[in-house]
Amino acid sequence: MKKSYKIVVAILFSIIAFTLITFLGTIAIMLFKVESFSFQPTIFGQELVYVHIQDNVFKANVPWTGVIIVGLLGGSIQLLFNKFSKSDKQVY
Repeated sequence: MKKSYKIVVAILFSIIAFTLITFLGTIAIMLFKVESFSFQPTIFGQELVYVHIQDNVFKANVPWTGVIIVGLLGGSIQLLFNKFSKSDKQVY
């Protein structure tokens, strides 16, 4: 697989994993019957995700800035892996 495709796949995978973990974590917290919970992490001053549970009603929101930041972080990590990987063999 070409290195540029690996970066795109890493970006998409990191976005999918981020949203999946966020919503599955929220559902797990609801199943454990937590009555009050609030989670709002930020990075670079931008909100990544917003999860709020109050009286068995939950609100979860993943803003676009969080998706973009997580995608860029996943792509940059893959770019570093590509740059410093020892196997530069091409398979035909």
